[in-house]
Amino acid sequence: MKKIFIWVMGVMGVMGMGACDKIEEGEYTIYDGAVVSWTEGAAIADPVQRAYVEKYTGPRCSNCPTADVTLAGIHNDRVVVVAINHPVGQGMPYPGQPDMRTDGGTAWDQYFGINAIPAAYLNRDRSVQFLGEMGNIVSAIDAALGETPAVGLEVSATQGTKVDITVDIQFLRTIGSPLTLTAAVVEDSLVYKQLMPDNTVDEGYAHNHMLRKVITGFWGRDIEANGTEGEAVRGTLSFTPSDDIKTENCHIVVFVSDKGTRRVLNCASCRIE
Repeated sequence: MKKIFIWVMGVMGVMGMGACDKIEEGEYTIYDGAVVSWTEGAAIADPVQRAYVEKYTGPRCSNCPTADVTLAGIHNDRVVVVAINHPVGQGMPYPGQPDMRTDGGTAWDQYFGINAIPAAYLNRDRSVQFLGEMGNIVSAIDAALGETPAVGLEVSATQGTKVDITVDIQFLRTIGSPLTLTAAVVEDSLVYKQLMPDNTVDEGYAHNHMLRKVITGFWGRDIEANGTEGEAVRGTLSFTPSDDIKTENCHIVVFVSDKGTRRVLNCASCRIE
């Protein structure tokens, strides 16, 4: 796949503790990812509202394990978590350890201005971001799950020579703004060093929900639909996993966003069968 990089000089030179400069829109990394093919779809039998949580983290962050415990306690089929390593400072790997920073995660981190970790970003709503132990995120997620969904969303994935992904979207009310579909692969049970709250280093720490690759472009693909209530569309796309990804430990995560505000309307995840 073709990659095009546009960098702002000095951005990656910021090496402070969990701090980085924000890249303005139009200057962040651009990636030409998988194309989505759209066809007419069928109605989703039981549309569900889910919560999308981006967890910004790092192996040198002593408070991040506490955040992991908080999110593990609320993770379920309706709460989709994607863990993203901060690009500098506390997000940098220890010597000899795997580097779990990704181009897509860096683009998101810097666009949304994540200046300290751990952080949890709920549905990419700029008013719902939590730092430290994130004690208030449980009630915020409960409130988000209580909303009436604007779109129904389901995903499935099968592996052959490539991983083929099918996404079904149904508009449950008319939406006048353009929407995008973003797809990513996340991996569980990645074992590497992690700084703990007592400042010891756990060499066998299991990292879950780690972003490994944004399959579409970083900011998604346009959903080809009129956006009228009752309309249903199906999107199909595929990707080839790299050799360092264990697909048996992976989920495909998809989410529908407002193209202008980036806010996530709904999300879904599935294992690769």
